[in-house]
Amino acid sequence: MMSIGILIFWLCLFFVFYTYFGYYLILYAIDKVIKKKSRKGLNALEWQPSVSVIVAAYDEEKVIENRIKNLLELDYPKDGLEIIISSDGSIDSTVEKARKFEDYGVKILEFKENRGRAAIHNDSLKVAKGDIVTFTDADTIFEKDFVNKVILPFSDSHVGCVVGNLIYKSTGSCISEVETFYYNKWEIKLKDLESKLGILANGTGACMAIRKKLFKWLAPTDDIDTTTVIDIVLQGYRVVFAKDAIAYDIPPHSFKSELNYRIRGTSQTLSTLSKRIYLKEWVKHPFLSWSVLSHRVLRYFTLYFMAVILIFNIFLLEEGVFYQTSFVMQIIFYVFAILGWFGEYLKIKIPITSTAFSFCVAMLGIMIGVAKGITGKAPASYKMQD
Repeated sequence: MMSIGILIFWLCLFFVFYTYFGYYLILYAIDKVIKKKSRKGLNALEWQPSVSVIVAAYDEEKVIENRIKNLLELDYPKDGLEIIISSDGSIDSTVEKARKFEDYGVKILEFKENRGRAAIHNDSLKVAKGDIVTFTDADTIFEKDFVNKVILPFSDSHVGCVVGNLIYKSTGSCISEVETFYYNKWEIKLKDLESKLGILANGTGACMAIRKKLFKWLAPTDDIDTTTVIDIVLQGYRVVFAKDAIAYDIPPHSFKSELNYRIRGTSQTLSTLSKRIYLKEWVKHPFLSWSVLSHRVLRYFTLYFMAVILIFNIFLLEEGVFYQTSFVMQIIFYVFAILGWFGEYLKIKIPITSTAFSFCVAMLGIMIGVAKGITGKAPASYKMQD
């Protein structure tokens, strides 16, 4: 019986290590070993397809004017760029402020009911005229050459989706700083490696472009970040990460916004995977399946693994110094997380403890998201709350 407990303890420990370190190290090693053929790309002057930029907005009166100005300043031929602002039932002055720019060619779609981004994207794609459609958010900012950079990979007819390089700017809170550090230093590296190896299977709704003809209708709980990317991969096209197509955004910066962000993203991703990828697809695309399991699914079960490790560790305390030490280290970690919560409550940054707290908040949100995704209760509407 004790041997089974030891096996479960080490298996869960392995999964946690593999998810956050092992997977990256394997990708890094493969990238160094494999000799990739360089593709001769086109420059921006040779490849300028028609582009539609869609901004899904809900109550964005504080940022919508700045966002539209940013899009109007993009370094791309005006006759080849369509800007669409789609209001998802906004009840503030988002639409009124956006209409100020109609004389500049900005198209405003005002939907009276708040239905969520999936419905807004479905309806917006019916109106969009561009061969390439770029999705973005109201609080995202593009570099002036973003469109030029993000459309270049489409010169390869096998590319169906291009994910831009979203860089987070911290707001100063401990959650914001940890999220910024993790995403900018780690997540971007993973995307880059997966793209080089042809197994990238996730995007970002803040700065992502697709071939319009490949878009498939989204259910209310679907999202372009995962669902649309998976749809494009299953149609036989590649997903590419454009590292030099830079956009900026602000990460979740409070306990509530981080929790909601993780719950929504996790539940919708699991819902998509259960509906879009059946057994034959998992078998047909083994390397892609490995990427999805390693980068997304196993990560979603991290807190479950950690709980099992802690519980079984209690029963293994008499098995030696290692198990006693590991138990003490886990307790210290959770004590740090609690102290980090106090620091967040008092608006005080406490080194290490703030990181532990932020990690636990993210894992809690993911844990709840797993439960919602499995039970079919993924949220449809998209309302980021502070």
